[in-house]
Amino acid sequence: MGLIALFGWSLAHANGLQEGAVVAPTALVPQATPAESTDGLDGVLALAEEMRRTGAPGNCRQLLLTIDGDVGDDHRSDYLFLRGFCAELAWDNEAARDDYREVIARNTSKVDAARSRLALVLEDLGDGHGALQQMVILHRNEGWDLDDQITVNLEKALAEVAAGRRRRGARHVEAALVVAESWKKGSWLSAKARYVLLDEDLRRAEKHVVRGSERHQAAAVTRRVHAFTAAETAMVPLVAHEEPEWILHGLYRLGGAYLAFGEELVVARPPARLTADQERIYRDQVAAQQQQLRTRAAHVYDQGVQLALRLQFESPLVARLQLERDRLGITQSGSQTPSQ
Repeated sequence: MGLIALFGWSLAHANGLQEGAVVAPTALVPQATPAESTDGLDGVLALAEEMRRTGAPGNCRQLLLTIDGDVGDDHRSDYLFLRGFCAELAWDNEAARDDYREVIARNTSKVDAARSRLALVLEDLGDGHGALQQMVILHRNEGWDLDDQITVNLEKALAEVAAGRRRRGARHVEAALVVAESWKKGSWLSAKARYVLLDEDLRRAEKHVVRGSERHQAAAVTRRVHAFTAAETAMVPLVAHEEPEWILHGLYRLGGAYLAFGEELVVARPPARLTADQERIYRDQVAAQQQQLRTRAAHVYDQGVQLALRLQFESPLVARLQLERDRLGITQSGSQTPSQ
């Protein structure tokens, strides 16, 4: 497909990606003020914040854990929020969830920011209902400025989808996305919204399994092919946000959809009234179509791996992309070897 080739990214864009990946507008992600002192507790907190900001979240959390017993009540919420944020950026969602929940329980000025981040973490952990609960509370709050209201509306719509209110949530995502992109706010969240809509298109199409009568099989194939076309088209605005996390998710989802479709074609019942020779020719044609889909999936996975290498972007998803690419027989040069 050459989707990534549409955009000439440079390695310079990789600077700050780890931080920028999940940063919401200012009121929802309060930025720590660097301490004037570089000694003692204030110095450690300032150093940890700098690690978070410059893309070393794992080191940030490890440093913060060393001073856990020294943080008094006055600084506890700030400390826990920063520790949770660093855990989230280091893909440790369980630890982030626990820290954000403790911040919320303390009911300080960080409570709204913690709710917003907790909703994102709960979605990643598969708790869509918990995420929606947090966003409903935030959505009822008054006094948001326009930027933060746009973010809250979009995040609430995404939580609706995660909670299983898929059709209604997708409509709300589309509406909120129009406003968010009109104001050019929340690139990471908008990219996530683009991915969710892509995923929803594929989900709806995948309900039409290639099985049953010839008429039903033909209708299912038509719907699936249309869904692939729509998903490939949807990748273009997703890539335009230049948020590697969601580009990789989109590529991984699309590759998996190709493979699933190919497997359904192979096991589907052949048309009736075929002679033995005709059925053999038919099965050879279906096997060739499956191989084309496998090749397409392999190259999609390879695009994700190459993008991650180019941007030096680290994520658990990168290893899964590489594993699937290698399983399908793609070499580092991009050529395909015979699959097992």
